[in-house]
Amino acid sequence: MSAQLGSKPTCRIRSIWRFPIKSFQGESVNSALLQPQGIFADRPLALLDKGTGKILSGKNHGLGEQILTFEARYEADPVPGKPLPDVVAQVAGKECRTSDARAFASACSEALGTEVELVTAGGAPAVYDTYWPEVEGLVLSDQTIEFPLAQAEAGSFADLEPLHLLTTASMKHLAGLAANSAIDTARFRPSIVLDTGDEDGFLENDWSGCIASLGSARVEFGAVAPRCIMTTRPQAGFPRDLEVLRTLARENRQEFMGMQMPCLGVYAKVLQPGSVSVGDELTFS
Repeated sequence: MSAQLGSKPTCRIRSIWRFPIKSFQGESVNSALLQPQGIFADRPLALLDKGTGKILSGKNHGLGEQILTFEARYEADPVPGKPLPDVVAQVAGKECRTSDARAFASACSEALGTEVELVTAGGAPAVYDTYWPEVEGLVLSDQTIEFPLAQAEAGSFADLEPLHLLTTASMKHLAGLAANSAIDTARFRPSIVLDTGDEDGFLENDWSGCIASLGSARVEFGAVAPRCIMTTRPQAGFPRDLEVLRTLARENRQEFMGMQMPCLGVYAKVLQPGSVSVGDELTFS
């Protein structure tokens, strides 16, 4: 049985995001297929640090900031049941294509200053390091933790859960609390952004356990999404800003894995696969 909401906001999809390569900048799409592993063709590829044997992400203490400057897009729209199309990436000013994996890895290795390999989810080590910056109120302050990539065997290098949803209400509320920060979708890398109109506040905090229809798919909301160093790093034209995480640690600590963590947005899993498009309404059961 799904949890009950006292007040169900009207939500429509504002944007859908797909990331061909883990921790590279991704692409906004008008529609997508939701599958058990999340958005179809989301994060099927990643860079493997050959020195550590771990997947690289934007949360890496030393290399995360650089990898977040790389960009990736599919040359054509992926089609279920067919091989994924070529990914075209911008790496330190160079255009690279995944069809030439050796040249791709060479360009990334040169830019990062360490030897890396392009790998596919399901056939590679599935752990990564995440660094937590020194922030007051942050339980893991100034620590590096190794995490498993739980969706890797299913074909995605998504961090913890298949989907991450974020509302405009939460972003607006955070912008009011961190008035000197640039609050934008790019900082938080959600799967789907929901437009909640005039609503204001961290609405997603109350959605855990709820079931909803979205397009022709059905989803179940899980834990609120803990935030980390990636929200503070420069990316997509926005500057480095530790105040984003400081504000969430001060204003929206929620329980996650037995710890009080700074949170924004909510995770979800796909109960019924289906297609979603910009403009589709989220309807709670």
